[in-house]
Amino acid sequence: MPAALSIHGLEAEMTTVTIPTDRTRSRRGRSYTATTARWGYLMIAPLVIGFAIFFLIALGWSFVLSFTEWTLPKSPEWIGIQNYRDILHDGAFRTALRNTFAIAVPLIILRLVLALLLAVALNSKIRFRNFYRLVFFLPVLTMPVATGRIWKWLFDPGFGPINAFLRQLGLPQPDWLLYPGTATIAVIIVLLWSSVGYDLIIYLSGLQAIPRDYYDAAAVDGASGWQSFRDVTIPLLTPTIFFLSVIGIIGSLQVFDLVYVMTRVDTTNRLPTAVYYIYDKGFADRQMGYATALAWVLLVIILIFTLIQFILQRRWVHYA
Repeated sequence: MPAALSIHGLEAEMTTVTIPTDRTRSRRGRSYTATTARWGYLMIAPLVIGFAIFFLIALGWSFVLSFTEWTLPKSPEWIGIQNYRDILHDGAFRTALRNTFAIAVPLIILRLVLALLLAVALNSKIRFRNFYRLVFFLPVLTMPVATGRIWKWLFDPGFGPINAFLRQLGLPQPDWLLYPGTATIAVIIVLLWSSVGYDLIIYLSGLQAIPRDYYDAAAVDGASGWQSFRDVTIPLLTPTIFFLSVIGIIGSLQVFDLVYVMTRVDTTNRLPTAVYYIYDKGFADRQMGYATALAWVLLVIILIFTLIQFILQRRWVHYA
């Protein structure tokens, strides 16, 4: 009897264990998810608020200002779409757009091709390849103003090393930065030098993401090195090529700093681009309303080219 009583007493003192049901687990999961979401929104709130204040609101206000005549220090006056009508008859802006495309088109093609060739070479097993990667990427880290100053000295017609080298070869020594034709070539060379390293790194990441099995299978089928490059490397790199072409066009159509530093003589620019023309109208002529309208026109042009690229990429980009 004492043993039985002790067992019953022990059973009475035991704590009842409740097994959670599916509904309880679901309720706890929703509570945890809601708490996590609240903390996530709290963490990104400063960035979102800053983005809204300094970008979205400013973007909307600039769109409003594009319909005004705002010549500093006067106050803006509403004139409707007159600024956009004036742009249609602005020959200087058309010239700036032609200069911009004259730089952008060959630059993008050369960047994509040269960076791809360098990436393929540096992706192979060669000595000091990490050193070569660093050397090609260093110009990307150089400030554009410093780059422009150095290259302006290199292209100097009187004492620049480039013309001195051409003189030794008995070749013509042009005044590189004085005329639009030669200035375009000079700016393309500098932009290519300062940007090909970025494309090189992106290409390298794309090449290293291609499984080795594809090349082994191509070798078993008797494919040569060129055939493997054409039928394996290029198709699997098309997403990388597409990405680089998109950001290349966006960046090339907004070139400004190198043009400002290299081709500006006193108050005259020998090779005005679209962004330089916008800057000139806004800060030199103080026509802020007209300059804002020009900026919106350039934005629309960039959006059109970007949308065309996204539409056409369905035909040639292959996602693994």
